[in-house]
Amino acid sequence: MTEIEERTSDVYPELFHYTSADALRNIFKTSCFWATHFSDLNDSSEFSRFALKIQKFILPIVRKKLQSIMKNNADLATKIHAAGGLDLACEHDAHMFSNLMFQQTFGEEGLKDTFLCSFCYHSPKTYEAENGLLSQWRGYGSGGGVAIVLDTRGIEKLMEREKGIFDHPVNHIGSISYDDDEKRHEHDENIRERKLVRPLFDLFPKILEDFYSGIPGFSVPEDLERILTPCIVGTTLLKHHAFHEENEVRIVVSPVPRDRTSIFYMDRQERKPIRYRRKGDGEVRYIELFGTGPLPIKRVIVGPSRIQNVTVEDVTRIIAGTDIKVVRSRTPFRG
Repeated sequence: MTEIEERTSDVYPELFHYTSADALRNIFKTSCFWATHFSDLNDSSEFSRFALKIQKFILPIVRKKLQSIMKNNADLATKIHAAGGLDLACEHDAHMFSNLMFQQTFGEEGLKDTFLCSFCYHSPKTYEAENGLLSQWRGYGSGGGVAIVLDTRGIEKLMEREKGIFDHPVNHIGSISYDDDEKRHEHDENIRERKLVRPLFDLFPKILEDFYSGIPGFSVPEDLERILTPCIVGTTLLKHHAFHEENEVRIVVSPVPRDRTSIFYMDRQERKPIRYRRKGDGEVRYIELFGTGPLPIKRVIVGPSRIQNVTVEDVTRIIAGTDIKVVRSRTPFRG
């Protein structure tokens, strides 16, 4: 598994996956979770947040380099002033570098097929850990929602097994960082100091130095490979603070690319097939995670609804013959 700040299971011993009773039936039968392609998520705007972190970080570095060059290059200084001034030039270059990095990361040369599977975390022995989160029941309650409670260490073991079989370039589980616009500086520091993300910020000054010195830093494969994983992790584990109550933990998986132009391409037969499912009037891409044995399900919480008793009976039949507990949520919500 990709190196992480600390083992996720040490911080989050249980994970909660909210879904419908019908989906539980399929999950239990196949021992699979579906991970959705990052570009097919409901809120695609969340992926612009990390790009803004990159731009903010490199802006003063770009300014310092341009100021130094302008002192020794009168022609360039004249052109920059004629085009709108130093501030505009710095913003243009910072935006250009950020865009280029994301094009490389999620483009043909990188890992354009990255998939996410989401869970929630609730502190042990809290009301939410025993009864589920009301905001999640509002999404699933009317149709008989459930929360599948999983042992996080068991999930990590399944991820380690898949990493050994499929050689996923990115195979990470981690908690979401929530970006509070009113406390942006504090949150900028938090995301930059995440162990997997930090190498990107450490490497960028050298990349910029190479670029402004005429050395094509972004074309160096070893540099590109070093920034791809931090970029993917940073992009997929950052959301707006409005979602913070979910305490989301995500599995992020980038299978071996099928495109031979990718630096991560390997000529091998064991690949995760990309599948499609209907969503509204369109379709979304997904891959199946695990499927080689029972999932580490500890209990199933049946959410509040008008059909809670029916759902309890359905869930009891689904998990019959196991030690999995069925718990009835006491939250007074009917959907």
